[in-house]
Amino acid sequence: STDKIVAEVGETITFSVNKTEIGTEKPIIIAGPCAVYSRQQILESAKNGKEAGIGMLRGGAYKPRTSPYSFQGLGLEALEFLAEASEITGLPFVTEVMDQHKIEEVGNYADVFQIGARNMQNYALLREVGQYAAEHDQGVLLKTGFLPKLKEVLCAAEYVALEYDRVGKLPKIILCERGINSQSNGMRNTPQPKFLLELRQATYLPVIGDPSHSSGRRDLVSQTGIRYLEAAANGLIIDTISDTQGPQINGIEVCDYDQGMRDSVFKGFMKEIEKLRVPQEWPYRNIRKE
Repeated sequence: STDKIVAEVGETITFSVNKTEIGTEKPIIIAGPCAVYSRQQILESAKNGKEAGIGMLRGGAYKPRTSPYSFQGLGLEALEFLAEASEITGLPFVTEVMDQHKIEEVGNYADVFQIGARNMQNYALLREVGQYAAEHDQGVLLKTGFLPKLKEVLCAAEYVALEYDRVGKLPKIILCERGINSQSNGMRNTPQPKFLLELRQATYLPVIGDPSHSSGRRDLVSQTGIRYLEAAANGLIIDTISDTQGPQINGIEVCDYDQGMRDSVFKGFMKEIEKLRVPQEWPYRNIRKE
């Protein structure tokens, strides 16, 4: 059980992305749709997220999919929609970059590059994303792979961090535990709060949890998110969908529909985690309910 984890961790660096602070005592909550399908969809999601109190918007412009016949994302059009939503709400946004050829295109719009689980050890991509992000004062969100070892994650992050170091800047890197590729208890993957805690203890970088992809079920996202926070997560990244959203948009199957948390439920979840108390004394950071 992870319910009674006592998180003993060292200090974590803090940095800002478009005025949003990351690595502070207050967990950063990143939320939005797994994939962007329309302008209306992402504008509505950003507005709802802003009202709920998120610190950053998420949305996939390019989507790595197992099947080549699945929706792969709107690409540049989605980046433009995300940028508009960001400008209207004042929220920075994170989106995935899948290969070196798209780094500049994504970088022209996004505040934070996401490196997905499939690319955690794509070292050429890590180097080039790190170089671009460092030179343009942007962030990098690095998701853990499908069955990662601690050293593998830390070394992957180091590929990116070295590029910040080359230009004399603090590394704006966020690690993200997204569960291992092993199903249990009817979940899509298996969340690893204890591994998140190991990362927190091993690095000065902020580490967040992904309760959506790790559980794969909207009814389990809340409790999984709480488990991550109890394991000293610096924040969460959550898939959200509107209350009326069905499994298709404009005849296209919605990516990861089963794990998207409804906006109304998400707002309640945000109120719930606001009641969690974080003691100020380092190196102990054990989140407990009042």
